[in-house]
Amino acid sequence: MRGFRKVTLMIGILMAVSLMAGAAPRYNWKLASVLPESHPVHKALVFFADKMAERTKGDVKITLFPAGQLGQEKDYIEGVKLGSIEITKVSAGPMGQYSPSLQVVSLPFIWRDLDHQHKVLQGPIGERLMKDMEKYGFKGLAFLDAGFRSITTSVKPIYTPADLKGLKIRVMQSKPLIDTINALGGTAVPMGQSEVYTALQTKVIDGWENNEPTVLSFNMQEVAKYYSYTRHTSIPDFLVMSKRVFDSAPKNVQDAILQTAKDTIQEHNKLWAMMIDDTVKQLKAKGMIFNEVKDIREFQQAVAKVWKEFEPIVGKDLIDAIVNTK
Repeated sequence: MRGFRKVTLMIGILMAVSLMAGAAPRYNWKLASVLPESHPVHKALVFFADKMAERTKGDVKITLFPAGQLGQEKDYIEGVKLGSIEITKVSAGPMGQYSPSLQVVSLPFIWRDLDHQHKVLQGPIGERLMKDMEKYGFKGLAFLDAGFRSITTSVKPIYTPADLKGLKIRVMQSKPLIDTINALGGTAVPMGQSEVYTALQTKVIDGWENNEPTVLSFNMQEVAKYYSYTRHTSIPDFLVMSKRVFDSAPKNVQDAILQTAKDTIQEHNKLWAMMIDDTVKQLKAKGMIFNEVKDIREFQQAVAKVWKEFEPIVGKDLIDAIVNTK
């Protein structure tokens, strides 16, 4: 009897300690991103991680690895495919190498504005693109705003496609983006984000292309002060998970992931819109020079052949469906 009381007491103590300490999470997942903590996308990822912990009552713990701590985006995509990284935020640009139809979102001048992009990517076309990815081991969770990409250079402002002749412009590893810069008259140089600052500083490249918040987050205005509004493409960021990891989670956790991803889209898009105006003010104060191009139609005409090139890859029907979405 005394032994039984002793065992009961020990169980009671262990239960009390467990309650005080809080139950350990059942799932410990990594979420990798190349963006620094100051970037609005990172803030959206913090929201995603916190909301997942709340929604699953602590069953899921997501640890963020920002600022390229686990490598470059190609490393993250490979890691997610293999399951060694559970979730990542990458640009949809390099993801197109793994799921061909996704390359459609990187085509030049395919988006009229961000509202058009939202209607397409948060509707049936977006669902189709995510479904396509599942064949390659990815579970798409959310498309996130990444603004319109424009060209930034260290040597001179860009007003016409002719101004790009002879300039080496860094791009992501994305064939539509490489072809776009080449079609505009520049020389596209694929390169990881962490190498860009030094490459500009040492004149290995003459410029790069991106959105305003990313320029500020990496202090690129220090090495490339001309920001020319070509707005040649708007490639969304993309929250993606290992399909193997997603499929192995119970239904309630899967539901929590999908609902939290939807909530994160709204949170992120709000953060993004709030940051743009303030970002431009900050960049101007730091010496960045902004300019509009002379005639955007010149740029659109120069890249028309890129659409033709990708029709057999992504399907003319998909391009038409996006263009015709009102």
